[in-house]
Amino acid sequence: MIALKTKDRILDTALALFNENGERNVSANDIALELDISPGNLYYHFKGKDSIISALFTTVQRELVAVLGAPLNDPSLFHDEQTASIERSWLFLTVVFEHMFDHRFIFINMIDLMQRYPEIDRGIRRLLSLQRAACFAVASDLVGGRLRGDKDQRLLSLADAMTMNIVYWLSYEQLRRQAEDRTQTVHRGVLQTLSYCAPYLGSEAQDFYDDCERLYSQMLASDDG
Repeated sequence: MIALKTKDRILDTALALFNENGERNVSANDIALELDISPGNLYYHFKGKDSIISALFTTVQRELVAVLGAPLNDPSLFHDEQTASIERSWLFLTVVFEHMFDHRFIFINMIDLMQRYPEIDRGIRRLLSLQRAACFAVASDLVGGRLRGDKDQRLLSLADAMTMNIVYWLSYEQLRRQAEDRTQTVHRGVLQTLSYCAPYLGSEAQDFYDDCERLYSQMLASDDG
């Protein structure tokens, strides 16, 4: 029981240090020092920093696979008549962005990590595939009934744009030095992702974007409260 607690403390501390300082700038010894344990104690639980990163990625991968897979395994989740389409999509994307923000050291620096830690390469590519499929489901729910012509191809193009925004949002926010505040970063990301749907709505585009802005303000206010 004590060993498990120490292992969890190592992971929690490593995650905080990686998120704050960047993974490249944190060594296994830095993590041990922060925890006030010996490097030997840390290496008893993990073979090194690569093992810690692998464990942290396994955690967020498991969380995101469950979230992203939900509407794919049960399409009825996006057809709840008690909740408006835009609100369903907003809440769904909020959870996705929250998990990514909490492990942002991975998603801000994905390509570099994939090259240096090949064991997470397949997992990241799986998440990308699931993100794209989930965005297709969101786009279908929001604008699918309004599209004409080659509907599936247009939905795929929209899903690609939404996926790219999700994948690179945290990097963009970091470049703008805006990634410190979790609530604002998450809901700005959701707002920007959903805004890609507006041009497909014709005369309803402005109403859709107004609803997005309203939800954005409501979400920030509720989190502040």
